[in-house]
Amino acid sequence: MEKPKVIVIGLGWGCASFLKTIDTSKYDVEVYSLDNNFVYTPLLAQNTKHSKELTIKGTDINDKVKFENREILDIDFQKNIVKTNKSENCSYDFLVLSHGATVNTFGIKGVEKHCFFLKTSKDAHMLRNKLQSISNGSNIAVIGCGLTGSELIGSLLDYGKFNIHAIDALPRPLITFDESLSNFVLQFWNTNKIKTYMNHMVSNIDEKSIHIKNNKPISYDISIWCGGIKKSAFTEKLLSKLQLNDKKGLPVNEKLKLKNTNNVFAMGDCASSGFPPTAQVAYQQGTYLANQFNTKFSNNSKFIFKNKGQIGYIGKKQSVCQLPYFQSGGNLVYYLNKVIHVYNGVTWKQKWNLF
Repeated sequence: MEKPKVIVIGLGWGCASFLKTIDTSKYDVEVYSLDNNFVYTPLLAQNTKHSKELTIKGTDINDKVKFENREILDIDFQKNIVKTNKSENCSYDFLVLSHGATVNTFGIKGVEKHCFFLKTSKDAHMLRNKLQSISNGSNIAVIGCGLTGSELIGSLLDYGKFNIHAIDALPRPLITFDESLSNFVLQFWNTNKIKTYMNHMVSNIDEKSIHIKNNKPISYDISIWCGGIKKSAFTEKLLSKLQLNDKKGLPVNEKLKLKNTNNVFAMGDCASSGFPPTAQVAYQQGTYLANQFNTKFSNNSKFIFKNKGQIGYIGKKQSVCQLPYFQSGGNLVYYLNKVIHVYNGVTWKQKWNLF
């Protein structure tokens, strides 16, 4: 008997956990992605200083799955067909959308032209090469001081040769952490002579300066944008096809089923699920959804996100963490951070690479 075919679009955290859990004796699974490698994204910021191997092949996660290097051009939800750049129509019984989001520049002039971004291993590699090539005393500006931006500032600090500028429109860094931890970071930055500009909204960026509303421009040699994410053009296209309107992404119900469809699911950053767009959420969604498939959807349980906390590197072998029953900052947390990253590696090969 022919097995139902599941096509998964995108190879991020949601897809990785889905592939670890899905029962391939019950389903034929195919993954379509422009890059058939999985990237351990939480260490991208630290990899701008170090050079750990963050990628593994999709087949390392599940060698029973077929991986195709394809760009998705369109989806016919009525005929259950995915249209690709290889001039072919690929039919499916179930479709799982896990294609992520894109960088949000908030329409600020000059960001795309003059800033580095940090979304992929290629981004981290390009930025590391640039940082290694510029002179001591160069001005490096990091715009956006959430977890990625704050970890990036920590890695820049480890170079020990830059003037670092931390810029954010919000009142404090790490806004999703407890205020006491934000204050810990601000004090750490102050001690290490990092110039902070909180409550400073960028109005535009030219080739030499970052212009701030109601303040003097900030000169830079390298500017790096860590200002958040938004819906991709592909997500916008799918919303239009399904006559849906959602500011955050593809709207799903409590079982991750995409609205106005019967056999399509969405997870991770491309989905509007009511949960934060983090690797932790996507990974749990992938596991949940695979278990639903494995039980032929006989389990009536809804997806429940179990927040395991946050942890981030801030430089000089210091980290901050906010776990369900513990929060702290300092050198001991740095070693806890390393252990957590190794533990969170998707395969044993990746755990070894992260060690």
